[in-house]
Amino acid sequence: MTAQQSTSGGTMATVVRVIRQYLSQLGPLRVVLCLFSLTAVVLAPGGDQVQDFEGIGLFLTVILPTLAPLFLTGHLLDSMMCKIVMGDHDDAGRARLRVIIRTNLFLSLLLVLSWLPFFMSIFQ
Repeated sequence: MTAQQSTSGGTMATVVRVIRQYLSQLGPLRVVLCLFSLTAVVLAPGGDQVQDFEGIGLFLTVILPTLAPLFLTGHLLDSMMCKIVMGDHDDAGRARLRVIIRTNLFLSLLLVLSWLPFFMSIFQ
């Protein structure tokens, strides 16, 4: 094994450790909510998308637009509850809750920006 291979292996182990620590700070339910939200961001239809009631179009233009606002509400309510219980925790707990709040607000922003064209086309 060369020095470069051992360095890249160490870097990969560090990245995996950081991601694992970050996900453990979030907790399993928040991780699932984040994964669903990221899926909704990636699959967000454009503003010119017409509703389709067959196949994958049903999921993309009927079901997912119903779920995206629920994911947004979940993130915003979780952020509010984290802020409320922040006073009851020590410094380490507050730091963990700040990470959760930042993650929730970032994903909320992504959801709003990705779904805004679709919902604006509906309301016009």
